Amino acid sequence: MIQSSNIRVMSSALLKVAKILRRDFSELEKIQNSKQNVDKFVFKSINNIKESINIDLIKARPEAELFFVEDGAKVQQKDFFFLVDPVSGVKNYSHGISYFASSIVLIMDGKVIASIIYDPIRDEMFFAEKGKGAYLNNSRIRVSSNNKRNRAIFVLESIDLINFFNTQDEVVESFRVLGSSSLDLANTANGKIDCYFSKNLNFQNSTAGLFLVKEAGGVLHQDKDNKYSMVTNNNMIADL
Repeated sequence: MIQSSNIRVMSSALLKVAKILRRDFSELEKIQNSKQNVDKFVFKSINNIKESINIDLIKARPEAELFFVEDGAKVQQKDFFFLVDPVSGVKNYSHGISYFASSIVLIMDGKVIASIIYDPIRDEMFFAEKGKGAYLNNSRIRVSSNNKRNRAIFVLESIDLINFFNTQDEVVESFRVLGSSSLDLANTANGKIDCYFSKNLNFQNSTAGLFLVKEAGGVLHQDKDNKYSMVTNNNMIADL
């Protein structure tokens, strides 16, 4: 796929901060015996990442605003802004667990037009543009076609959600809690995860991943009270 200028701008910003993330992650693995030092180091690391992304995106798109997910930005009809999650999976990152990612979403007139998630440890760049499909390192990706519950891998936002399922006849090993919603959704878009399940889904944190899943042919299904969210393929929903 020939990448658009928007994807190139966003990926360039994430590739640059990936160097910071990999360097700092190596240091974090060495200081795990001091929680205070870890907390200070992580705070400084994330601030450095945010500063770098802010400089690169605003330099490339001075007409756009930039918000980080913790700022609580609300999508308005006339907005043109980047929504950034510097580290999805902060707890993993701070504990030296190599399952975390950074994400950027570009929103125009209240609609997502481009999304990117980067795993700096595995060097995997997931990206999508409206109507153009989803990609991993320039190869097209699709959600899983699996429609057999007993062969599926379920990833849960938190372990208590296992109670939602009737696991009496299930293999418990089919359920995972991995700790990074961005990567969970990216890997759902890539077909490695058959179903991602969440309670009170945080759409701010999940915008990048949900857009990837949609462009990869997946769907978001919610119960009538919008309390539980299931991200998967149509066939899997029919079986659950």
